[in-house]
Amino acid sequence: MLKYIVLGKWTDQGRKTLDEASERIKSIKSLVEELNGSLSLYYTFGEYDLVAIIQLPDEDSMARVLIKINSMQSVTTKTLRAWTDTEFINMVSEL
Repeated sequence: MLKYIVLGKWTDQGRKTLDEASERIKSIKSLVEELNGSLSLYYTFGEYDLVAIIQLPDEDSMARVLIKINSMQSVTTKTLRAWTDTEFINMVSEL
């Protein structure tokens, strides 16, 4: 499974419709599960309002999730591809 960290900030529209956030989150979680992935969501203080850790089988699946998130226009996102320490060590050992 590929791992991604998504950093999110509420947009003006997202702040105005916080009462609808639970439905948007359910919709994203449903898509991630449909794509055989998993999602952990955390709300944060500081520069970003939320952090999601998403695991999916391939990049096309992640692209679909990001398109859906951004189409809702409630958050802006930055996405990072992530590796575990073991995965990273394996990559480096192959150099």
